[in-house]
Amino acid sequence: MFGFYDFLAILLLSFAIGVNSFSVHMQKRYKYYDKFGKDGYAIHSVVVSVAWGLFVVTEFLAARSTWRLDSSYPVLGYATMLVALVIFVLALKQIGIHGLGNGNFFGKPLQQLGGIYNYLPEPIYISYCLWFLGIAFASSLKVFFVLALVGFIGLIFIEARIERPEMGLRRSNEYGLLK
Repeated sequence: MFGFYDFLAILLLSFAIGVNSFSVHMQKRYKYYDKFGKDGYAIHSVVVSVAWGLFVVTEFLAARSTWRLDSSYPVLGYATMLVALVIFVLALKQIGIHGLGNGNFFGKPLQQLGGIYNYLPEPIYISYCLWFLGIAFASSLKVFFVLALVGFIGLIFIEARIERPEMGLRRSNEYGLLK
């Protein structure tokens, strides 16, 4: 049965995506964090990290959920999580740690995109969604299927559109995801 922890996990993922998107938008459009000088990036990082941290905590609480599949599929789940991890590491290698934290909006260098970015439009966000799917299959928790869907919509269709111009992902329209 869908319960409190399921609702909380979905709510906090949506909240984290919203906070991150709003924070990036405020910096891109209004240079909001520039008024904090060299500390602007750190303040943005704290704001975003708190929101994502709250979500991560709820992921652990979601394990108490009674909203489950009839059976789990651990091999499929762990294989999906492994694919997600590989995609994440390859993407992080391309964008660097500052790219992961939106540092490119604060004058931090963004490494040259290539590699996996030549094949996937948003590999970091795709890896998050695959990670949720992997957990769903391995644990039989239905809420992680919903988190994968919310993540896909929120990260790829909302947050990526806000970040898109500065990320320089030249092949995004070739995938038909972000037109």
